[in-house]
Amino acid sequence: MSTRYYHLCHLLHRLTLGICQALVLLLLLLQVSVVILRYCFGVGFLELQDLTAYVFASLVTLSIPVALVLERHVRVDVWRERQTRSQQSLCDRFAVWLLLVPVFLLSLYLVYPDIAYAWRIREGSRESGGLAGVYLVKTLFPLSCVLMILQGVASILPHRPAG
Repeated sequence: MSTRYYHLCHLLHRLTLGICQALVLLLLLLQVSVVILRYCFGVGFLELQDLTAYVFASLVTLSIPVALVLERHVRVDVWRERQTRSQQSLCDRFAVWLLLVPVFLLSLYLVYPDIAYAWRIREGSRESGGLAGVYLVKTLFPLSCVLMILQGVASILPHRPAG
């Protein structure tokens, strides 16, 4: 059972990582386009600027679970370097069950009304003439919370398959 769960989490990680990589490339292209259009041709498109902001927000939101899996997140544990491997594992288990899971479950609970409202009104850009779809970007936050919980639990599974 834990092997299937781990494989599912690994698949989700690879998918999320691929999306983040594509978003970085898209963000680069969009931002360069905005700058070239504005400063070389004197033209600005509000939709393009909104799209750049949406892509950036999506990248930041989806990169949180990716950073957890790649262990690129910030550790606040100042004793970790002096701990043995088994002590680190125990500390990780407590951190996931006592901090990560409750915090992200609470986040899901607290953000639900805002997300539901955004979907109900099909929230769009605050700028007149801007892009619609802010509600889609906002939906990525609860998705990120779910991914964090799944990846956090996967990170403390007793047996990880190689590869």
